[in-house]
Amino acid sequence: MSSAIHDAGISEPVIARLLKKIGGGRTPAALFDQGLVSGANFLTNVLLARGFGIREYGVFALAWIAVLFANSLQYALIVTPMMSIGPKQLEEDRKSYYGAVLVQELVFAFSAAFLMYVSVRLSIHFYPQWGISDLALPLSWATLAYLLQEFLRRYFFCTRQSARALITDSVSYLTQLPMIFWIANSHTGKLSTVLWVIAATSAIGFLVCVRWYEQVRFTADSVRSVFLRHWRMSRWLVPTAFMQWGAGNLFLMAAPLYYGAAASATIRAANNIVGVAHVWFLGLDNVVPAEAARQLRHNGLEGMMRYVKRVMYRWGGVTLAFTSIVAAFPTFWLKLAYGGKYSSDGSVLRLYALLYVFIFVSGPLRAGLQALEYTAPVFWAYPAMIAFSVLLAGPMARGLGLNGVMIGMCATQLIAQSLVGSAFLIRVRKLRRQGETHKEPLPG
Repeated sequence: MSSAIHDAGISEPVIARLLKKIGGGRTPAALFDQGLVSGANFLTNVLLARGFGIREYGVFALAWIAVLFANSLQYALIVTPMMSIGPKQLEEDRKSYYGAVLVQELVFAFSAAFLMYVSVRLSIHFYPQWGISDLALPLSWATLAYLLQEFLRRYFFCTRQSARALITDSVSYLTQLPMIFWIANSHTGKLSTVLWVIAATSAIGFLVCVRWYEQVRFTADSVRSVFLRHWRMSRWLVPTAFMQWGAGNLFLMAAPLYYGAAASATIRAANNIVGVAHVWFLGLDNVVPAEAARQLRHNGLEGMMRYVKRVMYRWGGVTLAFTSIVAAFPTFWLKLAYGGKYSSDGSVLRLYALLYVFIFVSGPLRAGLQALEYTAPVFWAYPAMIAFSVLLAGPMARGLGLNGVMIGMCATQLIAQSLVGSAFLIRVRKLRRQGETHKEPLPG
């Protein structure tokens, strides 16, 4: 992973200094943690793409989309409110607050795992041609373990324990990679075995490090009150998560519909290369929402705005430099990562690089809205995206192939960021006109 960063012309000391600035100088481990996670995910997908056929890898990519969807709901219901509300807690309220959050997480993770099992079992009866009868149990356990470990690492970032987030991810991913390597190079390796490995290593990462979760207090009143406060944000974010997957992913779903499972593998392969940007995308996501909330509390609206602009300008430049290098030599990067199997798909990779520029913009904008506890604009941006996707996903995929799929995904992101950015600026101007002086944000 570090070599990929150097290939992009970005030195790790520069990124480390920038990361220290965005996190107030207290998050140096966040860079290394996200480099580890993104690097492990990148290598895992490269190993599976090389070790399995295009169809088998496409099946894995589609199965893992279901896990990522469950994680997006967890992010909307639990993680996003925790990252924005947790840093504002008074010391005497921390035990009851984080106890209530832990209860929410356990209920959600086990429910998601159960629904995943039921969904796969039902799909076996309706779509036996998919050949996924052996994935129901391992996929459900992988969902449970992945969600718990992901929540724990986010909690560590929320409470400024980046080093412990690095430990839990090291335990999980550094044990996972050697086993994935063996499976991918084994002639008898199966996708179900891959999912069992992910489940086991994620569970180990959670169980080894959950002892560092702070002392908590459980009361029915605190669980109820925390849930209601979270819900004031999540009531917009949860339907947004559904619409997000129904908007951008309508184009992803159109690809295998017209061109088979191999199309999912092609798009996933391009995603893996541009996914190097997750080193700072998710690293920022680990610290920026919580730090924006702290800036709002301690330095008011203008302090929060200065912080969001600083993140946008500095890391937008890093993102633009990286995606430009990828887009300039797409065939080279595909051949380097996968050999000749995907090297003819350079235009898909080039468009994926453009997509990631739009995706980056969403991070600072949403962090600002979350700090204000005003998430309704994120919700309302999606009806326009869905209308665009419903009307054009099929025709663009059918008429322009995978390039049409990627152009459509770029367009949906452009629509979303334009609407969300406009709403954020309007909200800030309204607060300025009102002479807002409070350091606590107004509920959205």
